[in-house]
Amino acid sequence: MSIAKYPTIPDFHEVVNLKDGSQVTLRPIRPDDAPRLQEGFSRLTPQSIYMRFLQAAKELTDQQARELAEVDYQTRMAIVGSVPEDGHERLVVVARYGRLDRAEEGLAEAAIVVRDDYQKRGLGRIAMQRLVRYASEHGVRGLVATVHANNTPVLNFIRNTGMPFKKRILEPGVWEIVIPLTPEVS
Repeated sequence: MSIAKYPTIPDFHEVVNLKDGSQVTLRPIRPDDAPRLQEGFSRLTPQSIYMRFLQAAKELTDQQARELAEVDYQTRMAIVGSVPEDGHERLVVVARYGRLDRAEEGLAEAAIVVRDDYQKRGLGRIAMQRLVRYASEHGVRGLVATVHANNTPVLNFIRNTGMPFKKRILEPGVWEIVIPLTPEVS
C-alpha cells in the first residue's frame, strides 16, 4: 500500500502534559511510522506485549509494522504519541481502531499500548479520549476491545472512564468489552 491510496493525513498535533510534567506529542499515525512502531515494540516488556496482542511475540515484523502504520483515517485510524529521545522521535503510545465487518452496527475494534516506562502517567487515558472523539466524528458508534481477564490496568481503565460498557467472555480468560459511543448501541 502506498500513501497515495489514502486520503490526506489529518492535520492535528497536540502536545499534552502528563501527570509527572513530561510532555508527549499526539498526532495521526503515518506510513513512515512503521520503523518507529518496531522500535517501540522492542521496548515493551513481554507482559505488555502479551496483554496487548494476547500472544507472545519477540518482534513486530516489517509486514506487521507496515499494516499497522498504513490506515485510511476513516475505517482504520491510529493516534500515536511521541517524544524526542537520543535525537530521534520515539513512539510511546499507540491508540487505534479498525471498523469491524459488522460495520452496519458501526462498531470498531479498539486497542492501546503504552510503552512500559510511560505507563501510569495518564497517557493512556489522554490518547483514548482523543481516539474516542475522532472515532465518534467519523461514524463509529461503539468500540470493542478484546482484553485478557488478568489485564487489571486496562479493565480498571475502562471502568474509570465513566463510560458505560458491556462485557462477555469470549473464551476462558478473555473478555470482549463493548463501549457504546452513542446511546443506540447496546
